[in-house]
Amino acid sequence: MDGRVTAKAAVLAVESLAPVPEVIDRARSGDRAAFSELYETYADQVYRYVLYRLRIPADAEDVTADVFARAFANIHRYRWQGKSFLAWLYTIARNAITDRRRRDRPTVDIDAAYGVSADGPTAHDRAVRGEALTVLKAAITRLTGEQQAVLSLRFVDDLSSAQVARRLGKKEGAIRALQFRALARLRKMLAREA
Repeated sequence: MDGRVTAKAAVLAVESLAPVPEVIDRARSGDRAAFSELYETYADQVYRYVLYRLRIPADAEDVTADVFARAFANIHRYRWQGKSFLAWLYTIARNAITDRRRRDRPTVDIDAAYGVSADGPTAHDRAVRGEALTVLKAAITRLTGEQQAVLSLRFVDDLSSAQVARRLGKKEGAIRALQFRALARLRKMLAREA
């Protein structure tokens, strides 16, 4: 009896990592309505992840659309490997972001560079803050993809370590270790820049 309860708990734990296995199976067999359900379930989370990495809403929308187009084209290849469906989408998103960055060259928004407000910070203050943010963003891009994902989910999406672990299909201790190493590496990089 005890073994059946444990087995049932294990099945429920697996289902919590992949909450819609029957929808995924239907989508894999070509059911567009099922894929639409997956899109509705995960689009906001993927968009937030992409927006954190790109910082430009229009670009984040484009990349999110690209992520789901790639997912739709490759849903037949999705196999349960101990990671949630969302983790699979994050992997696609990470690759789409990398592709986007390779194509795009950095640009400067002239309006933002020269806009001055009488009540707000001075142009010098904004330039200093902008420079600090640029240094931080550059440092973050030198982290591993997993470290970037953990920091994004922990500090942008404000998720707990346990929630991040479930999303990425990892153990909570591994998430904490990734976060610790990422923050330590950022501190070292930023100290060198200062």
